[in-house]
Amino acid sequence: MARNVADFARKDCNGCEVCGDICPAGAVSFVPDELTGFMYPAVDAGKCTACGLCVRHCPQNSPVRRENVFPEAEVWAMWSNDDGTRLLCTSGGIFRELGRKAVSLGGAVVACSYTEDFRGAYHTIALTEDELVPLCGSKYVQSSTEGIYRRVRGLLGEYTPVLFVGTPCQVAGLYSFLGDDPDNLITADFICNSINSPKSQAKYIEYLEDEYGARCVFSRAKDKRHGWNNFGSSAKFANGKEYYAPRNEDARVVAYHSGHLFIRDSCLGCQYKTLPRNADITLADFWGIEPDERNPKLELGTSAVMANSKKGADFLAALGESVSGYRKTLADVLRGNGNLTHNVTRSNRSMEAFRALDTMRFDRVVDRYRTRPGLLQRVKSRIRRVIKRLTGRG
Repeated sequence: MARNVADFARKDCNGCEVCGDICPAGAVSFVPDELTGFMYPAVDAGKCTACGLCVRHCPQNSPVRRENVFPEAEVWAMWSNDDGTRLLCTSGGIFRELGRKAVSLGGAVVACSYTEDFRGAYHTIALTEDELVPLCGSKYVQSSTEGIYRRVRGLLGEYTPVLFVGTPCQVAGLYSFLGDDPDNLITADFICNSINSPKSQAKYIEYLEDEYGARCVFSRAKDKRHGWNNFGSSAKFANGKEYYAPRNEDARVVAYHSGHLFIRDSCLGCQYKTLPRNADITLADFWGIEPDERNPKLELGTSAVMANSKKGADFLAALGESVSGYRKTLADVLRGNGNLTHNVTRSNRSMEAFRALDTMRFDRVVDRYRTRPGLLQRVKSRIRRVIKRLTGRG
């Protein structure tokens, strides 16, 4: 039996960082893997008391399965009635509307923000609508949650309503850390493909800064200026220059979707791509949704929303007239979001690509090691694009 989390294999660590917050002796810290840049726990043997808390509360070692969730989720196609919010957010703007509701109740929103230099991400706390803005949108990189679970516990202990949003494994980590399900806690996860390495994110920003000759002052992983189904990635720089590339030309998106070059080992066997979900609410892009007269601004983005518990359903109902939507089925979501229940595969050249990041520019690494589609896949992609154009979805 493992004495502490340092005894676990790398593939058995999802990087949730619960072990650092649960350790009463302060014996657990986190260090980046030299090759991949992912953070892993390091245990100070001089401080460790072998209490076993880090092992027992690890959501990989002791999988979390909530009992008070619906056997089958209530599913919605949903979007914010504020067009600006839909454009700002990744899909239909529902995260921001959930956050606004939490803040209006005197609550706190705990979610992911980029670091100031955009080379990493971390979980932080928003108490106002203005503080919600940096938390909106996809980040395409694993966030640091060190210390956040203790802060959430403190807020809950003060009877503050808390909306916690994270990957499925981070949500599981929070429940494992707390050991219960407080009435003033609402959790939301998202349909997760996998998580990118902080090293790859830093190298991506480094490449853009080299290309544009100035410090990055803004980055958006999903920019919908040409429509939700045709999103790209964008960035702004201190010298006033701007970057934009369609998703199939942006090196970070290509690396993520064409071979999963820079993902974590644990993502290959994720225990939380399962039903029912642990989170009260699950959010995603509603990929593949058909045009509907009830949703005339489809290309601003539409969210797939799953209410997985009564708390989740009640909180969504409380959004009232700030959102619109209509019921759908789980099968509708799965058609465009297979990652809800299926794990990804990774390129067999991933480790080569990680090593190459130390000596080559990010875009050149991706161009060399990406998985290139075969003829059949290219034909299928072309057919899908034609269908989207003919049906008004692209």
